[in-house]
Amino acid sequence: MDELEELAKVARTRPEQLKKRKDEGIKIIGYVGRFVPEELISASGAEPCLLCKGGQPDPPDAVIPYMLRFMSPYSRSQIGYHLLGVDPVVPLLDLVVVQCSDCHESRLADLFEYFKLPAVRLGVPPDWKKSISLDYYRRGLVRLKRTLENVSGGDISDERLRESVESLDKVRDLLSRIRLLRKAQPPSIGGHDFIRLNHATFYSDPDVSIRKLHAVYEELQRRESAFSADAPRLLLAGHVVAVGDYTVPKLIEDSGGVIAAEFLDEGIRHCPQKAEAGGDPLASLAETYYSAMTPPSIFQPAWEERIEHMKGLINEYAIDGVIWYGLSFEEIYDLECSVMSKVMSQMNIPFLKLESSYEYSREAVGPLTTRVESFIESLKQRRNRP
Repeated sequence: MDELEELAKVARTRPEQLKKRKDEGIKIIGYVGRFVPEELISASGAEPCLLCKGGQPDPPDAVIPYMLRFMSPYSRSQIGYHLLGVDPVVPLLDLVVVQCSDCHESRLADLFEYFKLPAVRLGVPPDWKKSISLDYYRRGLVRLKRTLENVSGGDISDERLRESVESLDKVRDLLSRIRLLRKAQPPSIGGHDFIRLNHATFYSDPDVSIRKLHAVYEELQRRESAFSADAPRLLLAGHVVAVGDYTVPKLIEDSGGVIAAEFLDEGIRHCPQKAEAGGDPLASLAETYYSAMTPPSIFQPAWEERIEHMKGLINEYAIDGVIWYGLSFEEIYDLECSVMSKVMSQMNIPFLKLESSYEYSREAVGPLTTRVESFIESLKQRRNRP
């Protein structure tokens, strides 16, 4: 898809763009996690940059002297690329904002500080239904706002914050419209490209993203699907598909399936819930980011609501089977996978669990390919039964 590749190309030039902005005196703010509002960073006049890399075994291994091996390879990767000297962005950062919703992210924040990278933590309470938890998170945003103003030297006025909210809401709205096109059989865009499209918007100026997403949407409405009409429709669920971690999504669709929907907590924009531009914009951001979105797995008690959300996706997108993509040592998601597997069995929805430590050598990909191909073939046979 031409427009997608053009937007991806813009995203790949992000390090060079950030270097130029840094030379112009603009502050560069990195952030980790879905609970850090990109709008707040942009409204300060700084350049936001999401840290969301993964898919390679060497970066998480580089962190082992400082972080237990039995911690998420995704969290370890966010500083591992820097320790290997191959991350062009982290050395430019004037501040790193890390959400602290579990021990993996909290340890990551510790390491940023240990390596003399200015870091600030944003606390995310897991008891998400309690009003005191929302208030705690909102007060955290107030403190973050002050920190961003001190670092950038700019005032985050309500007007500037509303403008930033409105701009990113347009990006979310367009992604939501593109997502809805995937209800078609076969869809004009699969999960591999849709995830990459989400990633590209994290590293492109919102105005550029809006223009390109408009073009992508128009192109998708005209184009014929690259997938066969009988391709099994998959839901890809789990914690995160990081930037660069495309082996599994591509393998699924190269094996004859199509990812028609995702249920991921990180690495993708959560489009249906948008920050309201009216009223107190900071309070609106807190409500939108903390309370209004589908809760992540680490929120408790959230599994029942997450199961209902997953059931809704299965029905809405006519899903034939679910593939759970888990990362090693993410214990909460591993527990949820067991719950989801049981629920899918009760619904008579085929379920496949895949686990990765970002080891995609030829020896590792061979058995992985066999499992995915066998699962998709079983879905095809299931469809054709009288």
